[in-house]
Amino acid sequence: MRSSEPPLTPLPPPGRMPAGSRLRTIARDRGYLRIGIVTDAPPAGLMNWRTLRLEGFDVGIARAVAAAVFGPTDVDSHIQFRAVTTTDREDLLRSNMVDMLVATMTITCERKRQVRFSSVYYEATLRLLVRQDSGITGLAALAGRPVCTSAGSTAGEKLTRRPPAQAPKVVTLPRIADCLVALQYGDVDAIVGDDVLLAGLAAQDPYTTVLGPEAFGPAFAADGGLDEPYGIAMPITGDSADDDLFVSFVNGVLRSIMVDGTWSRLYDEWLRPGLRVAGQPPLAGLDAAAR
Repeated sequence: MRSSEPPLTPLPPPGRMPAGSRLRTIARDRGYLRIGIVTDAPPAGLMNWRTLRLEGFDVGIARAVAAAVFGPTDVDSHIQFRAVTTTDREDLLRSNMVDMLVATMTITCERKRQVRFSSVYYEATLRLLVRQDSGITGLAALAGRPVCTSAGSTAGEKLTRRPPAQAPKVVTLPRIADCLVALQYGDVDAIVGDDVLLAGLAAQDPYTTVLGPEAFGPAFAADGGLDEPYGIAMPITGDSADDDLFVSFVNGVLRSIMVDGTWSRLYDEWLRPGLRVAGQPPLAGLDAAAR
C-alpha cells in the first residue's frame, strides 16, 4: 500500500526541471503550482486572519515542494492554493483543477487506484475526542452511540467494519470542525479522527480530551487499524513515465526536507505543541523506495 516511486536524486536546480516534463511546463510556462490544501483544520492547515496567510504543517510541506520547483524567494507567488475538503479533494485532482493535494490525505489501496501518492510524509494515527466529563474511556463504550467524523475520511470506513453489536452510529459531517460543534451541542458523544486533527480540536475546546490508542482496543489496532499514513496525492494523467517523474521529484523533495531539518522544524512548530511528543520524520519509506 505504501510503495511509491524512488526519490529523484539529485534534485534538479529550481527553475531547471527535466526537459519535456510536466514539471518543466509548470516551472517555465505557467509559473505556479496549484495545490489543494485544508484551510480549516489546524494545525495541518489554517488561515491566519491577522496576516491573511495560510499556515500549518501541510502548508509548510506544500511550500517546500514549490520552493524546489521555483526557488525559495517569494514562494507564495508561485502557488495557487485551493481550499479542499475530504469530500471534494479527489474530484478536484482527477478533474485537473489542482496539481497535487497536501491535505491530510491517508494513503489507501482504494485511493491508489484513482490517484498517485508520494511516500509517507507523516504517520498519523486514529484517536478519539470526548468531553472530559463524559466518562467515556474507549470505543467499547460507544456501541450504538453517535460518533462523528468528516465525510469521505478513512476513520468512518474503519468504524463501519466493526461487528454490529460493537459498532457506533457513525455521523459524517462535511468538516472535522463541524464535528466539534456537534460534540459541544451534545448531538454526538465522540469524534474519531487523526491525531493531528483531534489535537487541533482539543486546543479549541479545553473541556475536551483526546483518548490514546488504547481506547480502541487490541482487536481494532491489529494489522495497522489505527494507521493513517499521509501522502501527497497527484493525478494519473495517462502518461505513466511523466507521472512517475512527478512522484519521484516530490519524493526527492520530501527526503531532502526530512534530512536537512525542515520537516523537524515544521513538526516542532505545528504538531508538537498539540501532540506533546517528539516527532521523527518517516524516512524509512523513502529509503525503501530508493532501493
